[in-house]
Amino acid sequence: MATDSMSKSKSATDFKMILEIHNAGDRVFLRSILDAEGIDYFIQGETVAPYIFNAVPMRLMVKKDQVAQVEALLGSFIQSSAYGGLKRMIDRS
Repeated sequence: MATDSMSKSKSATDFKMILEIHNAGDRVFLRSILDAEGIDYFIQGETVAPYIFNAVPMRLMVKKDQVAQVEALLGSFIQSSAYGGLKRMIDRS
């Protein structure tokens, strides 16, 4: 689902950043959940982060009309992840 998201969307402005990911384990875990649910998303920076030792966060970008669904899916995961990879939630306002 992630690879087709940008081609189906008119622009990146159709997406909203949900959270920042700081390790490959969280990235793969989130991908499996979002792919299984058919969510349109992409992870900004996922191809660059490994080359710079994950010093730059990868950003989970979700289609705006699916943000509430993703928050419901990942709610307990996001709240329970302090610094094991998911550094912080993005302000919802």
